[in-house]
Parts: sequence; C-alpha cells; structure tokens
Amino acid sequence: MRLLKLASLLLCAICFNVRGDAQNPGIAEKPVWTLEFIEVGPDMGLTLGYLDDHWMRVREEAKRQGAVLSYHRIQETVQIAPGSKTGDPNSMVLLTEYKNLAAFSGREKLFASIREHLPSNTPGVVPIKREGLYDTVDTRVFLEQPAEANGTQFKLLAKR
Repeated sequence: MRLLKLASLLLCAICFNVRGDAQNPGIAEKPVWTLEFIEVGPDMGLTLGYLDDHWMRVREEAKRQGAVLSYHRIQETVQIAPGSKTGDPNSMVLLTEYKNLAAFSGREKLFASIREHLPSNTPGVVPIKREGLYDTVDTRVFLEQPAEANGTQFKLLAKR
C-alpha cells in the first residue's frame, strides 16, 4: 500500500514537471551572453584597431553563420571588477550574445575556423599582435531567461 502511494505521488510530480517545462523553452535553446572586462594598455588606438580587425571581424562572420546573435564593444566603461579601477577610461567590455548553449560551447572551434578563412591582412590596417594591448580582468557568462511581462532576466553561469 505504501509503495502504491509513493508511486502515485511520484507520477503526479512527474506530470507537473513535464507540464511546467512544456511552457518554457529548453535551457539548451536560450541565448547565452558573455561579458569580457578588459583593461587597455597605453595605446588605445592600436587596441581598437586590433579589436576591429580581429575580435569584431570574427564575430561578424559568426553572426553571418548564425552562431552569434549580436556583439558589442563598449568603451570607457565605469566598471567595478577585481583588479580594475572604477571609472578607468582605459577599460572596455566586450559583449557577445550566442544563439544558444551549443553555439557558446563550440565558439573556440568556430572562431579558429573563421580566423583560418579570413584574409590575414586587412587593407589600411597595420598588422599587430595582441600581446601588451589589453588584459582580460574578468569574464562572466549569463543564460538569458524569460521574466514576467515582456522582460528578460539573466542567470550567471560562470565567472572567471
């Protein structure tokens, strides 16, 4: 008799969980956002040129392929992050919105493939290396979740 009650209770719990999940899209299909907080070295112009020629070109191609939904480079941010000064004009945030968790997980392989196929020297841009241009201070990864009444919430997945 106790086993029958326990089985019935378990079945009801499963039915309620399935009904609730059917109304929400799966976690695997929700957009994933990364925020990379960087501190720029002494030459902001060279850093912006490098980011334009490398970081943004790669993300533009990934957007064309559908893995990236949007990307932004936000300059002169007032940020509070470990190892960074608040209000530092040499700080930036690199923001990327990935289509879903699979696109985020496969980003390094995709970006490497894109780098191989892009022309190595853009006309009018002096080729430079990343070393010394900027340092990553902090990285955060968020999962987009629907909120109440036309809003959006973000769930922190990782912090480095």
